[in-house]
Amino acid sequence: MPIGLLIEVGRLNTKPGQDMEGDDVMAIYHKLTTKHQGTGLAINIPRWLIICFFYCSLFQGITTVSADVHPDLVESHITNLDLVHEISKFRSGAGHDFTYFREELPEEAVEAIGDIDNFFATDQSEPPSSMKHYYSPYALHKQEHGDNTTIPIYAPFNGTITRVTEEVREADPAIVNKRVEITSSSNANYIAVLFHINLDNAFPQIFNDYPSIPGIWTHQNDDEAYSTRTVQAGDFLGYADMRLSNDFDVAVLFNDTDDDRWISPFDLMPDSLFSAYEARGVDRADTSLSKTYRQSYPVTWWGMRNDDDWLTLNVVPEPATLWAYTIIAIMVGRRRQPFNNSWSGNRSKGTLVRGPAAIDKKGGTSNIT
Repeated sequence: MPIGLLIEVGRLNTKPGQDMEGDDVMAIYHKLTTKHQGTGLAINIPRWLIICFFYCSLFQGITTVSADVHPDLVESHITNLDLVHEISKFRSGAGHDFTYFREELPEEAVEAIGDIDNFFATDQSEPPSSMKHYYSPYALHKQEHGDNTTIPIYAPFNGTITRVTEEVREADPAIVNKRVEITSSSNANYIAVLFHINLDNAFPQIFNDYPSIPGIWTHQNDDEAYSTRTVQAGDFLGYADMRLSNDFDVAVLFNDTDDDRWISPFDLMPDSLFSAYEARGVDRADTSLSKTYRQSYPVTWWGMRNDDDWLTLNVVPEPATLWAYTIIAIMVGRRRQPFNNSWSGNRSKGTLVRGPAAIDKKGGTSNIT
């Protein structure tokens, strides 16, 4: 590997005061292997070499810890990306703390939670942050303009719906939607959690193992009138409920050896799928903040907007605008064609079209129609 590339790896950790962690190592791998594509420089760096490189701490000031290399389980986008304006970063300060249960619960509740598989993350080493991603559509489709029949939601990977519970909008208790959990059929240690979904009737509207705990929640009986709990990647699940809401959210729970912990869905996304985000100006390394960075820069703005929490996707032309661009391009192309070819081709079909300005025999111009 050229020494210039080694130096560049040392520069890729750009956040001040942020040490390198496992998720950073993989982000650097993706950045390094894509940065030099098309330059004529052959780069084929195995992931193990990058990880080993950081383990050896060859660069001063870079601290390394063990890296988790997750499988490429995600095979489908969670929604139509052309409808998405912003995505919050993993470990951001957007929304609310989403790490583990910090509140002190009654002993009865603690015992009940202990008997529920995959109830929540149990890793208590995380500083307060939002360990999920919020997807925020354009203004036309959210808040007072939002509905629950526009933003489609798709299954990110093959799996089984293992839990469905109700969620109530705090701003309006009449707005009720679903939290849906999907356990991967390829690896049951990964559970996708989708929030605020208007779930399609093909799936159970309630399917949960939560017992009733007085003062906290009430058990709801499972829905028995449904078609299936099995989903394939890309299957339509329903719509995001954007009524009086700025966003909907997605998380992934990982059953690690010692603890259950949250990871970013982008950790499970192959480059072939992430390329759609790159086309909108998103760098994989920017989708997550490391634990060390969050510890050094704790969230102090809960409930307020912080632009650094969000990734803004490049604008996609509206369909009407795209059609207009296409028509203009076609017209410009026609004007650049030789007049005789254009005229003879259309005349043979018995049609008359407005052609470009043509030079007449006297050297002037005339518009042929």
